[in-house]
Amino acid sequence: MDADMKKFLCPEVKDVDMVRTKENVGAFLSQYLSCRQSIGQPREPKITTTFSLTPISSNQITKHAEDILIYNEEMKAKFLELHKKFVFGYSAIRHPFRPDITKRRQRIFYERYILGYSIYVTAERNLVSDDLVSQDSTLSVIMFAQAIGIIVMKG
Repeated sequence: MDADMKKFLCPEVKDVDMVRTKENVGAFLSQYLSCRQSIGQPREPKITTTFSLTPISSNQITKHAEDILIYNEEMKAKFLELHKKFVFGYSAIRHPFRPDITKRRQRIFYERYILGYSIYVTAERNLVSDDLVSQDSTLSVIMFAQAIGIIVMKG
């Protein structure tokens, strides 16, 4: 396979160190969600009913920051950097040909890793099997981590 094409492909699960990759995703999300709260944003990013992210403007950040009297420009800059990465990673959770699978994977990622639902609860809420939630969780973590550069490959 052409080396240039490899950068567009999702790595196979067998080639990814899932333990370390999940740790990296967990650390990133922990920092991102904490940073959101520290500048007056809700902990969870806002999404539409189709699990698309709603855009956030710097005016909203300034308004919230002023409302709660946080004037720390460094924290706002850090938030904007983390938010940009989050949006990039979340947007990378896709299926190349099936928009319905893209939405399902994004919904499963959001419910599992942002809201903290278990595999069982996520499966019940989405009317799918536990196995499918587990598979989509793994794939979505790989896609997210690869997009923002925190994936860890085996050996």
